[in-house]
Amino acid sequence: MKSFYFNIQSKGGAGKSMLTYLQALKHEKNEKAAFVDLDSSTQTSTRQLAFLTRQEANRLFSVDIFDNLKKIEREKLYDVLQAFNSQPFEEIYIDFGAPESEQLPSLFSLDFTIEEFKEFEKELKAKFVFNVILCGGTSYASTFEYLKKLIEIVKGKFEIVMYLNELTFQNYNLLIDELNEFAKKAKGYISRVVRFGDIHVDRNSGQIVTENIRNGMGFSFYHSFAARTIIKREIAKV
Repeated sequence: MKSFYFNIQSKGGAGKSMLTYLQALKHEKNEKAAFVDLDSSTQTSTRQLAFLTRQEANRLFSVDIFDNLKKIEREKLYDVLQAFNSQPFEEIYIDFGAPESEQLPSLFSLDFTIEEFKEFEKELKAKFVFNVILCGGTSYASTFEYLKKLIEIVKGKFEIVMYLNELTFQNYNLLIDELNEFAKKAKGYISRVVRFGDIHVDRNSGQIVTENIRNGMGFSFYHSFAARTIIKREIAKV
């Protein structure tokens, strides 16, 4: 059974591309894992996952699912998923941009219902997982509201994983407690809570990690022991 992982959040800069980078680094040598950049506005993952393009088999794809009015072409999203389902990959990680993520919930409440999307999943004999990234600080309210909106629409028919961007929760531990409590109460709707992105950019090691991510460098470019230890710790989380 193939697994499709949707990295989503309507708030720009939440950490979708960082999460996708860590997932790609984890599967750097796994030829059964593919990565798709659906972020038509910034294509951050296309740059950050450049290390995948240096391999013999292409496992990085960039796809635009917007029409000329910058609206999701509903049927095109289905076509993209169907096309990758026919490819020799077992895991497909998809980085939705903020605009794409923002419009995703309406896909299941306008043209197609969540029940029909579940039927599509069964037809593909695949598994769809929604990875929702959440932030602390000033982005907390909007990212949390997006999660709650998605839960209301999904109705427990698909697995939802909460990914907490730890860097944004510094000095906001109470918010992490609140999200953990919410996940407990939402049992059956939230499968698990994952914390990632504990990278201190004020330290030399954190700066190396950040620079390597920005430049699309693979694991072999982490020459510093401290930076390599940090990235290995982050890979283990996802």
